[in-house]
Amino acid sequence: MKKVFLILISIIMLSGCSQNNKEESSDIPSEIQESVSESTEEISFIEFPKGLSTYSKDKLKYTDGSVTVIFTDEFFIENKSYTPKSGVYLQNADGTATLLIEKVDDKTVTNDEMLAYLYETYPYSEISSAENGDIISWYIVTDKTGHNAVTFQRIRLTDNGYRQICLNCRQADKDKYQKIFASINFS
Repeated sequence: MKKVFLILISIIMLSGCSQNNKEESSDIPSEIQESVSESTEEISFIEFPKGLSTYSKDKLKYTDGSVTVIFTDEFFIENKSYTPKSGVYLQNADGTATLLIEKVDDKTVTNDEMLAYLYETYPYSEISSAENGDIISWYIVTDKTGHNAVTFQRIRLTDNGYRQICLNCRQADKDKYQKIFASINFS
């Protein structure tokens, strides 16, 4: 009978029908008070950066009119350590991986120059070309704190420059993010 009474009081409190929450709550055991207060806390929603929207279940879409990319919903928080002129820089919830989607204006760069730059700057990188002409690479870099990080990069040259997708993660997470990166492409 005591359990039924406690459950009934909890339901009344949760439904908002109680007129005197302070008076009634003093008669309720503290375990139930904590449970009720936890379940009635407001849920906060994250506001997406401009251009980011839900695409489908587990997928997000970024578009700014010049570049459109569909990717996993793991990357939804704006990383403010870098602000691209045209694009977005995102991170996952725990901050262990980032995703940069960017359009760079440079009418002088060619495919060969981009490949030469990548080979020269990252001599131990793996670089290939996709059937559609995209340059795909991955390489290991050392960050400011001396930790190794992996960068996966997709570059598509355009008449006005190039678009790039860069996914960065810890070296220990390379296999996981290599699969995720393989599913990301320009739309």
